[in-house]
Order: sequence, then structure tokens, then C-alpha cells
Amino acid sequence: MRNPTLARRARALTAAVAAAAVGGLTATLPAQTAPVAPAAPVAETATIVDPGATPETRSLFSFLRDVRGEGILFGHQHTTSFGVTVGDPPDGTRSDVEAAVGDFPAVFGWDTLILEGREKPGVLGAPVEQNIAVFADYMEKAHAFGGINTISAHMNNFVTGGDFYDTEGSTVTAILPGGPKHAELNAYLDDIAAVADQTRDADGDLIPIIFRPWHENAGSWFWWGAAHATPGEFVELWRYTVEYLRDTKGVSNFLYAYSPGGSFGGVDGVYMRTYPGDAYVDILGYDNYDGSTTADSSAWLNGVVQDLAMIADLADARGKISAFTEFGPTGGKLRANGEGVNLDWFTDLLDAIEADPKASRSAYMPTWANFDPLRPAIPYPATGDLPAHEMLPDFQAFEADPFSFFADDLDLADVYGRTVETTEHAPFAHVVTPAAGQRITASPAVVRAKLVGGEATGAWFTVDDDDTRHPLALDSDGYLSATWTLTPEQLDNSTHTVHVTVEVAGSEPLTASSKVILGARPVLAPGVVDDFEGYGDDEALRAEFSTAGVNTISLETGTVGGGDQALRLDYDFTSQTYTGIIKKFSGDWTRFSDLSIWVRPDGSDNRMVLQLVADGVSFEAYPSLAGTDAQVVTIPFEDWRPAPWDTSNADRRLTHDELAKITQFNVYVNEEPAAGVKAGSIVFDEIRATGVASSGFTDVTAEHPYFAEIAWAKRAGIATGWPDGTFRPSARLSREALAAFLHRYTDPEFEAPSTATFRDVPTSHAFFTEIEWLASTGLLPGDPYRKFGPSGTVSRATVASILYALRGTDELPEPGTQTFKDVTPSHPDWAAIEWAAAAGVTTGYPNGTFRPSTPITREAVVAFLHRYDRLPEPPVESVPLFDFADGTQGWTGAGPVAADAGRLAVTSPAGGGWFGVDAPLPDLTGRTEIRMDVVETAGVNPKLALKLGGAWQWCETAEAGWTSEPRTGEDALVFDLTTLTAECAAMLDDVRGFNVYLNEGGHVLDTVEAR
Repeated sequence: MRNPTLARRARALTAAVAAAAVGGLTATLPAQTAPVAPAAPVAETATIVDPGATPETRSLFSFLRDVRGEGILFGHQHTTSFGVTVGDPPDGTRSDVEAAVGDFPAVFGWDTLILEGREKPGVLGAPVEQNIAVFADYMEKAHAFGGINTISAHMNNFVTGGDFYDTEGSTVTAILPGGPKHAELNAYLDDIAAVADQTRDADGDLIPIIFRPWHENAGSWFWWGAAHATPGEFVELWRYTVEYLRDTKGVSNFLYAYSPGGSFGGVDGVYMRTYPGDAYVDILGYDNYDGSTTADSSAWLNGVVQDLAMIADLADARGKISAFTEFGPTGGKLRANGEGVNLDWFTDLLDAIEADPKASRSAYMPTWANFDPLRPAIPYPATGDLPAHEMLPDFQAFEADPFSFFADDLDLADVYGRTVETTEHAPFAHVVTPAAGQRITASPAVVRAKLVGGEATGAWFTVDDDDTRHPLALDSDGYLSATWTLTPEQLDNSTHTVHVTVEVAGSEPLTASSKVILGARPVLAPGVVDDFEGYGDDEALRAEFSTAGVNTISLETGTVGGGDQALRLDYDFTSQTYTGIIKKFSGDWTRFSDLSIWVRPDGSDNRMVLQLVADGVSFEAYPSLAGTDAQVVTIPFEDWRPAPWDTSNADRRLTHDELAKITQFNVYVNEEPAAGVKAGSIVFDEIRATGVASSGFTDVTAEHPYFAEIAWAKRAGIATGWPDGTFRPSARLSREALAAFLHRYTDPEFEAPSTATFRDVPTSHAFFTEIEWLASTGLLPGDPYRKFGPSGTVSRATVASILYALRGTDELPEPGTQTFKDVTPSHPDWAAIEWAAAAGVTTGYPNGTFRPSTPITREAVVAFLHRYDRLPEPPVESVPLFDFADGTQGWTGAGPVAADAGRLAVTSPAGGGWFGVDAPLPDLTGRTEIRMDVVETAGVNPKLALKLGGAWQWCETAEAGWTSEPRTGEDALVFDLTTLTAECAAMLDDVRGFNVYLNEGGHVLDTVEAR
């Protein structure tokens, strides 16, 4: 091969000669011979995803394939768009890497978030065409510096509109061909294709790019992850992405990198679980971050080397490239001046990889971006007031190591100038829909097959062993398709295999198959996670559970807890330290008190972890795996605790609110080294919520339609019931009871006057305080004779009006609106009732009436209050903090501060700095956000620090989010006070200082207020 280390070694030789001369020594150099005329280049051959790729893209593949084992190319995400030395706004020419070691990275990483302006150099709110242009411009500059470009993709959830962490909506199913959001996927891919087409060198030629979509899918944190799509769905999503970009959009400068994440324990079967096939992948990648909580990273390093070696073997066997596609430290291991940090982290990692003959065959290794100077991905030199990062010497040693390649170490004529021929792909057919593992729940279904690289002369599908041929015809979208009619009897949750056969001119017939499940998911009783009776076979079972790590699940038909089937989990810790299974579902468990599970342990004494995800928090319990006798384990919800790693939720409990939002049940098995058992089998059955949650009243059982609402009122101290323990839900609500409910809900600390307001409610009355509170509000007045009528009833309209008044809102219904047929706009309580209906406080009766004059029952008023309690907080009057009308109002900071015309001009130094006042501010108790008008900015991602309490404790909010455009008024920058710790939030009544961290550059601020 043409050795890419020659440039580095030549530099080293030059340096050695120079050193010898300075020292007064005579350097003896080898005798020089006449240069030999180079031989004519011999064309290489490569098999890549795109046989029609540009010559430069083919050459890049050849270079990366050959560099493996000679050295590893270092890469850095957003290296010229984020960092303490890049400037703000950046210009694409400066990098923390270059500032630290005098050279740019060999690989420049970017992300499709630039398209939306959510990452620089994109601009939030700018037209996508503008962001495409600047995206291409930065990659062109990277190419000019000698770097290789790679793009990762973080796509928003096409179903919900949330970000890539929003896992709701079965999004992968929805964006596959035939799905309701398929067109949205195409539109996004169109923008990516536009970036590829606009990224050109000085001669106008397309610049090669490594495209890495759908990464880290072996985890479940992204909506395309393991728990949210079957392996078959992921494979078809990947294939579609390649086919659309390559064949439909004509993108010819992409190499495609598959990177499912890690760790894999060196087990290739787990890594390849969602592999799209050799015809769709050029680079076998691997992402893994060091999450070690101490300076000792040896366990992580061993796992990385093991996995990289496994991936290198897979790449070698397929003629592919292997790479460490994303790496870095987490858990603060690289934070500035952190305690317990391994100061040799980079060189330790490089040494470990280089020492292994297989792992060292990884072509490149990019780390993430320097988004935050306090938690950077790579160290930086001293900049302005910011001192050099303590790990800078180690990173410089990493760069100086001959095994690491940076931009100057690459010969671009070698990278992009090779003559490489490609081999054409043989014709290939695959089943697009239904993808393997999908469920078909209705008839008819559509079978779609794709033929790539050939012309179909005939095509059909069959099912299972039935030889009946169902013809497939070419449709307008380029698929061989047909409808598949199913009878209701076939939709019985059974597994079937669709076989597709395509006759191709000049080739043998092609076949492909997809194993699918017919019928809806088993209908389980409320509270049941699974009883495993509804699965026709192992495939149907595996379609419902995703796996974490290496394990096998299957149906157990021997000893089970109930019925005929259970789940068997087989695991092995030879190459991993934990494994598990995950089931997504949704449930409201407020009527239950415990979780029960039938378990047949394996006697291993390894650690079993049961995990319930409720309201986004993972709660855990730990039944024993000692012994082998089957048993039913029952764990009260009050005994579950947040996972130990989730310190931010350490105080949360499985309360009524959490139990209403159950979304996932997981089982993990962690290796217990002291046990010494490396493999085992556990059987689970009858996983369900059990027990009866108590409402607190003897006459309100879990079957009562308002059980949850009445139980909430009891726990909250709103409803106390009668001395005999009853609540009497259907009884009419008395005026005194309404006063008691509202007083306890709204203002339980109210102090009653010494004299009575009403003649019929003396100070000795059981509800004197409650009624006096209600009288003080004016919400329910007495009569002209100063009588309250405590035992009288209250109408449904009156309760709606009181809640409307309590809300204190100007949320007026549209004129003429009429939700209920018995409440016209002329009704005196029309506005309140319409508000209550629109807010969901009331649903009325099934016949479309509200019955405004009907006396309200006790259960109905509790239901109203419960729904009212869950309404979002109404807008509150803002508290002005700064308006700069009379100058700087005490603001100082790390750079110049000046006020003019009611605005504050700030110049933040290199690396950014804090600006604000060291003086008392108004009480911010109950406020949820600070809003700051930014009239002008060079680009900012600010965060807020408040000095709180007598101890002058500084408390920081989360960052406000990147913006490079003005944000004012209702679009002002928002600092979220709810991100403060509970300890800090409790001191918001005593604010003694206010500081905002502003990125480097000029900023003009206007009104700052609290809401």
C-alpha cells in the first residue's frame, strides 16, 4: 500500500536532523540513490455500496481499507464550529484541535442537526436552503484543510414532532414505505442529498463523505432504537435510506457506515442483529463512551478492544472497513480540573487499541464536539481568561504518537487520487413490507418487494408451505407489490413467513422472505405485563421484547406459573457483565398495590434487576436468584426505588401519579463476580400488578369509576369522609363540604377571624374556618340575611364557575360556542362551563348535556378538582428584574459592559464569561422561568447562575439553548428555573445575585423578567 505514515516519519526525520545540527553534531545520513521512475499505477478493485460512486469516493474507500493497521485517523465532531478557540460566530477555519496540537483532525464530523439550525454552522430559524449552503461550505473548508468528512444523523420524531429522544409513536413503522409519515422521511433525505450535491472542491468535483445514519440503534434512547423497532424494520429502514439516496436522488459521493453502538462483549451475533447486508454497508462502525466513575478505565478499555477486534474480523471477512465511529469520556472524566481524572486517558486508549493486532485495524476514531468548556470532548490550550485544560499534555502526546494520524499526516493525492474500479452488485431482492417481525393487524395488507440491479420478468409471493402464487406487479413507486387478503381467522397472533420470488432476466430467480405475526398483540387484562399465553412461537415472543446485550429468549412449556407457556431467558457472561430484556407497553396501575412475578431462579446468585419505567423514571427491585425452586415474588410498590444511577430522581417514589404512567417493564441480570456463575437460565411467568390499592374509604373500591380521583383526594387531605370510614360518593355535595374541599385544596393555612360572618355558622361550627375562608374569597356568598346555608346543595354550574374564578384566567371561549345542548351562550354560567369543557375539567353526560342546575355529587366535585389540579399552570404576571432604562443597573462581568437607550451591550471574552449583578433581587418563589430579551448576538447558549440564601450558594440552571438570531418578547431566551435542584428552588425567596454566562462575542440585552 501507499503508506500514510511516510509524512509523519519524514517530519520526525527532519526534526531529528535539525536537533542534531543545533547540538553541534554531524548527522550521518544514508547514501542517496538515484530515484526510481514510478511504475504505472495498477487499478484496484473494490466492492462498495455504490458501484457508480465518484472516483474520489472509491479512492477514499481504498485508502481507509489500506490504512487499517498502519495507524488510526483521529476525528473530532464540529471541530470548526464549536469550541473555546473557534470564535463566536465561527468561520470554519479555527479548531480546538488545531489550537491544541498545531494540526487539524484527519476526520471532521458533522450532524444533520445543522439543517435545522440546531447546531452550528446552521442558524436556527433560517431557511433550510441557507443551512444546506453553510453546511456544504464548512465541509469544503474541512476538505481544504486535508480532512475527511463524515455526517451523522439525529432526526426528529416524524410522528410526534419531538426530538430524536422522543420514542413515542412507532415512528419506524410510520416512515417505512406505505406508512403515514413516509413522505416526511423522503423530504428529510432530500435535504441530505442536497448537502451531498453542494459539497464540492475547488475544481467543482464532489467531495466524498462518510454518511452514518440511524446510529446506536442497539440502545433504546433514540426512536429508531432496539425497543422501538424490530430488527427487520431497522434493516428495511436502512436499505430504503441507501436506495433512496443512491438510486432515487443520485447521491454518488457517500460511503455508508453502520454503527449500532456498544458494548457487545465481543459477540458478533449481537452486533450483526440489525446488519442491513454487505450490499448496503461500506464501514462497520462502533460507538462507545467511557462511563467509568473513577479514573480507572481498564474494564472499559478491555471491552472496547474486544469489540473492535470482533468488528475488524467481520470487516475483513466482508472486504469492508472497520472503525471506532464515536468515542469519548462521560461522567465528567474530561471535565476541566476534575477530581479523579486519568490524565493519560487519550494515550491509554490509543496504546490499548494499538497493542491488539485486530483492534488496531480500526481505520478512524472521531470523538464528539466541544460544546461545553466544562465538559469538553478534547482538551484545549489556554485562551483568554480560560487556563489550559489539565489533560492537554496527554492529548499532545496522543497526537505525537506515530500511530495516530491527523490532517497533515495524510497525503491527499493518496487519499483521493487512487484508481479504483468497482464491481457491480448482483441483482438483489428483499421484502420491504411487511418487514420481518412486524405485525399485520388488518386485511388487506400490502406486500412490497424491491429488486435492485436487474429487470423482473415475473414475481410472486407465497406464504409458509403453501405453493399458491400471488402475483406481484410493478407499482408507481418502483416496488413489486400486491395486496394480501387475510381472513379474520388468520389474524390469530400466529407467525407466518412471506416468501417472495423474482425472476430476473439473465439470472437465476431471486428469493427473499419475511417472518411476520398475524393479528393484534394479545389483549391482556389491566395490570398484566405478560402471561405469555398469546404467543404462537418464539418469533412472536421476540417481536414483543427487545434485548439488551447477549441473551436468548424463548417460550418455556415445561414448568410454568400458569397456563401452558412462560418466558425462558438464557444468558452468558463470558463476554459481558449484564444483559436483559425490555417490553414497552402503557398502563395505569393506580388501582394496584404490588407487582407479582412467578420466577424459577437458576441458583446462580447473580443479581436480578426488575425495572418499571413510570413517568420516565426507572424504578427497581431486586429479587434473589438463589436456589432453583419456583416461587411467586410479590413486591409492594412502596418498596421500589429509582435506579441507583439516577441520582436526580433519588427521592421519587411509585406514587399514584407515577403509577398512572407505566410505560416499560425490564428484566436485567448483572454478573455477580463473587458468585462465579457465568451462565444461567431463568424462567418468568405471570408478570402483573396485583393487590388492591386502597382509596382510603370503605365504600370506594378499586372498581369504582372515580376510584383514582377519590383516592387522590384522600391522600391529598382534601376529602376526609365520615367517621364511619365512608366517602358516600353519590351523595349530593353540601355547601359546607364544598367549602372544606376548596379550603384544603387551595389555602389550608388560612386563619379564621374571631367573629362569624354568617348567623348560621357560629365559631363553634365544625366547618367554621373552611366557610370563613370561602366567604373571604367571595366565591360562594351567603344570602341577604347573613345566612350561608351550610347543609344546602351546590349546582354543577356553580362549581364550574368557582373553578373558573379560581383559575384567574382570561381564557374566554369563542363567541357562540356551545359544547352542551343545555347550556346556550345566554346562560349566566356559559363562559365558565365552556372553559371547563375545553380544559377537560368536565366531560358532561353521554347524551351531550351538562345539567347545570343539577346538584353536584361528591364524586363529581372530586373528579372536577382532580382534573383541575392537572391543568398546566396559568400565565402569571411577570416580575421585572432589569430594563436598563437608567444605565447598566449594576451589571458588570468578564468583559466591557455599557448601557444605551435602555439596552445593555456586553462583549464577552474568548471562551465566554459571566455577567450580572451581585445584589438582592425580588422573591422568585413559584416562578418557573427567567426570560431575557437578546436584541443582538454573535451566537449564544447562555446559562443562569443565582446566588441564593444566607450561605450565598450559587445555583445554575440548564443552558438555555443555542441561538444566533435576536430573540425578544414572547420568543425571548428562557432560563428554566425548574432545572434547579430542590435545595436551590427552596431558596428562591432569597436571591442575592444574578449572573448569566455568555459565549464569546458581542451581545445586546434588553428586558429581563421572571414568570
